[in-house]
Amino acid sequence: MKTLPPYSARSSPPSYSARPNDGEEVLAAAHTVYQTPTGSFTARCHRDNVTVTMQEQNEGIETPVYHQQGLIYGTIAHKNKAENVLLRVTLKIEGKLKLSVFGRNSASSTVKVLDESYELWTKTRDAPSCPETLEFSFMLPLTFRQGVKEFPLPPSHEISLTGFLACSYTLKVVRLIRGPLWNINKSFSIRFKYLPRRWRSSEPPTSLDRCCNRGGCMLYYETIKTSPEAWSEKIAVLRVRNSSGIAPVEVQFFIPSKQTFELADKIPFHIQLTGSEPSLQALSSHLRLKHVANNKSDIRPETFSPDFFTAPAPPASQLPPPDSNNVISLSVTLRRQVCVEVKGQVVFKNCVIGEGQVYPLPPAFESVTESENPAVSSSLSGCIEPMRFVDGAGDIKCSPEVEIGNFNAGKVKVDHFLVLQIEPIRDQFRSPFFPLQIAAPVSLVYS
Repeated sequence: MKTLPPYSARSSPPSYSARPNDGEEVLAAAHTVYQTPTGSFTARCHRDNVTVTMQEQNEGIETPVYHQQGLIYGTIAHKNKAENVLLRVTLKIEGKLKLSVFGRNSASSTVKVLDESYELWTKTRDAPSCPETLEFSFMLPLTFRQGVKEFPLPPSHEISLTGFLACSYTLKVVRLIRGPLWNINKSFSIRFKYLPRRWRSSEPPTSLDRCCNRGGCMLYYETIKTSPEAWSEKIAVLRVRNSSGIAPVEVQFFIPSKQTFELADKIPFHIQLTGSEPSLQALSSHLRLKHVANNKSDIRPETFSPDFFTAPAPPASQLPPPDSNNVISLSVTLRRQVCVEVKGQVVFKNCVIGEGQVYPLPPAFESVTESENPAVSSSLSGCIEPMRFVDGAGDIKCSPEVEIGNFNAGKVKVDHFLVLQIEPIRDQFRSPFFPLQIAAPVSLVYS
């Protein structure tokens, strides 16, 4: 009787990653059940011999973290040298939204978004001495009330603007101690983070990772005809000066139509420039793509070219230097807009929380043939020359330190936008093109 040959593992199985590697593609995905941490966080007040342990936390963290309707539970251990002096132990959960505006009309205010108090033990005849260990349990609410309106509980954050904005949460143990003249409250406070989780309702956006970004990515071409509903489009016209003698250029900015993304998502985008051949040649001769390299923004020597296959970009030695007055930059950034209202004053602040990588693309076969057709439709009125197409694509994601997404807490509102910007780097008056900015709103969520 023949037997099977012995089995031997010549190599270990590949490591698993929840995100696709190079050459891999996500065909379908579903959110798994959130895995509750099994560790604990411990804080000690040596002066008063109080130890607070908070369960369901990751080991080694510096600050406890809770999500929406998170259960804060644990124990309070204390040792009293004189038991008869302790009268009461109270647990307080507080959340404060502090708003400050500096300047001529400086103002500040504090909004209590959470203020709960629980008596854990009180000295009575039936309970003359406090147990050495007290248990506590509290579930965070979803909302808070401001006037007659309810708003979602805001996440923990600190934002600098023309003033200061911060939302902080604290667990406080208050012990009432009998003193020689009057009773004294001794408190021990522990700050914790509140980061509400929210998942997008749809599948993750198709990533550009599976394609070659530098000239080979056909993500837009592959999907715009089969699934046009997958893209949301913003259109604007890049205006030109009357003295330039060229026609305006139409700019189309495409992003996924499902505009809710997780903070770790790479958001793909597509750019199409449409115009007459002289206009596109004038633009491409000055246009430089703004990339991110080694965590620094710089101008790379890459250009859009209407004749991508036959007229590649000139070598870097022939390009004008980055600080040239003739250079026009094209960039895509992820921007946060913070709106704060303090005692009738409204303050806005915009900041960049992510910079995209933009690459020129070769034209699809359809666009090459259509570009020779003078009848190509365009929103450029009065342009009778044949229309040409120039395409670019890329992706963008949040900086790693970003922890919060969109939220509205009444007096504070945080929104996010994908911004395509085309502008001269230095001298706007010498450029034949006026600056252009297209903003597409997106919703970022923490998951």
